[in-house]
Amino acid sequence: MSEKHDKHIDSEQLDLATRAAWLSYIGGYTQGEVAKRLQVSPVKAHRLIQQAHQLGMVKIFIEGSAGNCAAMEDTLIQRFGLQSCLIVPLAEDAHDNELRGFNEVGSGAAGVFHKLLKKLPNGSRIGIGKGRSLIAMAERLPSIARSDLVFASVSGSFTRKFSANRLDVVHALVERTGGEGYFMPMPYIAKDDQERDMLMAQPSVQDSLQLAREADLYVIGIGALKNNHYLNSVGLVSDEDLEELRQAGAVCDLLGSFYDLQGKPVDSPINHHALGISASDVEGKRVMAVAAGLGKEYAILAALRSQLLTDLVMDEATAQALLAIKEA
Repeated sequence: MSEKHDKHIDSEQLDLATRAAWLSYIGGYTQGEVAKRLQVSPVKAHRLIQQAHQLGMVKIFIEGSAGNCAAMEDTLIQRFGLQSCLIVPLAEDAHDNELRGFNEVGSGAAGVFHKLLKKLPNGSRIGIGKGRSLIAMAERLPSIARSDLVFASVSGSFTRKFSANRLDVVHALVERTGGEGYFMPMPYIAKDDQERDMLMAQPSVQDSLQLAREADLYVIGIGALKNNHYLNSVGLVSDEDLEELRQAGAVCDLLGSFYDLQGKPVDSPINHHALGISASDVEGKRVMAVAAGLGKEYAILAALRSQLLTDLVMDEATAQALLAIKEA
């Protein structure tokens, strides 16, 4: 936004314009529905959307942060030492939806990721995690000609039956950029120590691990250990795994390891069976996390407390719930 525009719009008007743009272009609302949601006239709704255009917020994704979201972003940045935080507005009727925020968070994350990609030097490597939030981001990422980029999975890409994960994010990003993609040819979690040692010793796995460890940027999801847990839904972890992890105090799945509310790895054999890079491999590097969906606040808090994240994209309802959690 230019200084010229800054002088002619106050924070409340900017808040409304940003929300109007999100509702119209991301939420898919009609002008009349936008007016109803924002409790303004249809004429004003039209003007707000036009204003968002004039301020340069509307591209393939929407740039800009509503005022109340900006306040929460600042709080999280200060509290957890983040480099950046984007909290996206959410349509009112989506607050109690189990799959809420994937369109909004995916679009917001696509905007952040697109900017990061444009700044990366030629030949950069990017470590890629898993999850519905990352798929939503990849699907909304504008095409960008970066055939020089390498995208590498940070953890095992197969189920325990060694079937491919149809929702692997690497493939989607390769299609958008023209870059190279590398999968990790093993399950997400080994069944025991012997299988883990055998798989990790394979030359093809070692090559994939080396690519992931040398990444300049990581983009990962944050999993909450709910009954509809993403990894469980695609067969990467079993019902028994999830129950064992919950009993150990796990509330968060991050980079293939499971953390308690204090951001510490839980004491469970499953945490020793993860197949992929470890937390120590990403320490001191840029790690962007993308999180959408109902009931993620405790998982995100655990991820933030792990001190592995540098950047975060989430929705406003989850941010409000997270900031309402009392320090434990």
